[in-house]
Amino acid sequence: MRRLTQRLANATLVLLVALAATGATALTLTVPVRALADEGATQVYSAAQAPELSAQAAFLYDRTTGTVLLDKNAGERHYPASMTKVMTALVALEHANLTDEVTVEQADLDMITADSSNAGLRAGETLMVENLLACLLLPSGNESAYVLARHVAGDYQAFVDMMNSRAAELGCTGTHFVNPCGLHDDDHYTTAHDMALILSEAEKSADFVRISGSATWDLPETSMNPARTLKNTDLLVNPESNLYMDAVTCGKTGYTGDAGRCLAAGASKDGLDVVGVVMAAPESEGSTAAISNMHDLLSWGLSAWQTTSIVNAGDVLGTSAVRLSKDGEKLNVSAADAITATLPVGTTEDDLDVAFSWQGPLTAPVEAGQPLGTAAVSFQGRELATIGAVAAFGMRLSIPAFVMDWLSDPIHMVIVVVALVALFVLVGLLASRGSRRRQRDLRREHDRRRAQAAGRRVGAHYATPRKKR
Repeated sequence: MRRLTQRLANATLVLLVALAATGATALTLTVPVRALADEGATQVYSAAQAPELSAQAAFLYDRTTGTVLLDKNAGERHYPASMTKVMTALVALEHANLTDEVTVEQADLDMITADSSNAGLRAGETLMVENLLACLLLPSGNESAYVLARHVAGDYQAFVDMMNSRAAELGCTGTHFVNPCGLHDDDHYTTAHDMALILSEAEKSADFVRISGSATWDLPETSMNPARTLKNTDLLVNPESNLYMDAVTCGKTGYTGDAGRCLAAGASKDGLDVVGVVMAAPESEGSTAAISNMHDLLSWGLSAWQTTSIVNAGDVLGTSAVRLSKDGEKLNVSAADAITATLPVGTTEDDLDVAFSWQGPLTAPVEAGQPLGTAAVSFQGRELATIGAVAAFGMRLSIPAFVMDWLSDPIHMVIVVVALVALFVLVGLLASRGSRRRQRDLRREHDRRRAQAAGRRVGAHYATPRKKR
């Protein structure tokens, strides 16, 4: 039976590859990702088929392009539990130095409940902010949240105000914090979408990524505690876990009875930089419910999608008709700019739709590289970008074609007829005027000659005779 299952799996894989090669599945190309040894088959992912998640809300998007890959009730409000600590860490990193030394006070410990997650901090011991952040993010120490809040703002209420202000700055519209650690409160909530914005901002800090992405953290000895090693509650960053993913760079778990299992995580692979959030995963699936959901979500996202330069400057986007050219009737139109987009694996330029900003054909002459307008590039109805469009080569003007085109306009034809009539009239007038002038000149010449002849006759009549000697 096992051998038969293997043969069927292999046949299925061959069929998928063959379909991809013929272009039958160009837009939903699937790729092998990881072997499921217990099933004896190869897991494949398609961008068109999102994973089925048990979490009530989930969100996955690419940080580079802002492309949303999955949205499952991402705008619904849910309790974030200890995912709250991502915002706590963000505000602390923005307002404190890693080398600041802070002494734990009893008031910090009084703020947490007996069943809260903690890092084992004791009143009177002094730690650097860097180590307090490790206590906050790895074992999810609630007391560390209050220590950091007091250090940054003087008291935790003022710190919470800073958290809410920062959330508003990031564009979070469904978020409100009441405390810095995530203990349940009906007025303490966020959304999967907002939590992704917060984690994405925190990822801009290399220190946040370094600390929250560590599987373990060596905490030095203090006056109240021996040296010890902290362990991260997020199994995705633990190489010894069967849920480990080397693409995961950072994250934060969360859990309360009201919130369910939650997780926010960042991951990067082959140019794809994603942030994922799952909220309210059912506790009935065990303590790793959110982690398993995230594993499926990231496996799909990182395998079925790609962030790539789908269009480069100089690439031919299409053709445009050209009038009055002696070099042909079609002109290649090239991209003036590049387009980086997040698209299903296997997508090519042939899968893109391009709409030029001009209507109808262009008119020669056109020079190579001449700006023609813009090109709106889209994929399956989603606009990717609008970029400049230029002529890929030059097109010379045909003078005969230009003349015939000009004459094809009735107005131009009327102008030509009127001009010709005017020309003929002018020529006639000039000819008539020349004829009259010649006749006048002839008459004048005739009169002059007659006058000269008459003068000679008169002169002869009155001539004085010569005297004889």
